Amino acid sequence: EPMLTVPESAAFPAETTSAKAPQIKIPTGTGVNGPAFVMTGFPQTPEGAIGQLAQIDLAVLQSMSLSTAEEVYNAWALPGGVRAEDWWITASVRAFLSSTGMGEVKDPSASVSLEPAAALVKGTDGPDWATVCVLMKVSATYKSEGQIAFAHCERMQWVGGRWMVAPGAPPAPAPATWPGTQLAHEAGWRTWSTDHTTEPAHPGDTEGEH
Repeated sequence: EPMLTVPESAAFPAETTSAKAPQIKIPTGTGVNGPAFVMTGFPQTPEGAIGQLAQIDLAVLQSMSLSTAEEVYNAWALPGGVRAEDWWITASVRAFLSSTGMGEVKDPSASVSLEPAAALVKGTDGPDWATVCVLMKVSATYKSEGQIAFAHCERMQWVGGRWMVAPGAPPAPAPATWPGTQLAHEAGWRTWSTDHTTEPAHPGDTEGEH
């Protein structure tokens, strides 16, 4: 199903509303590196699928390298989907590199930082399948500094104890709206809130420290 159509300008920093947007609690994962150095350990829930998708995106977008995009996709996508070079995230990396004239990998002087800001569960089909979306604030510095909202929806399937990108055609694109704006609220985005109850116990932690 198509999602709310928003103008390109909606992705740029804008005044946020004071209205309290609904929150969505996303588990933190176990902090264990899975395939292709992507953090994993998320529970078999739609919110767990969101947490895993955000880590897949972070791993690729922070490196801004086409080879990393391909490696991560091949490690986290089930057979029967789009090719690695046609994946939404690979295309996003390619667009960033070409718009800045960097070639295959980002310039060492460039920095990209990402912060998951909102998410939504678009639909589920039993406990093993969910279409979920993440909305990130991206800050990039290369000769000048800029910020933009980046949205990504993916169909996720629970296989072998982890969420993976499901086969088949990718879902409709997510509306890229600056987090916290009225338009983001209308598009169905819910403010990202970290659910620390799933955080693994750290050695030496005592009751009452948190």
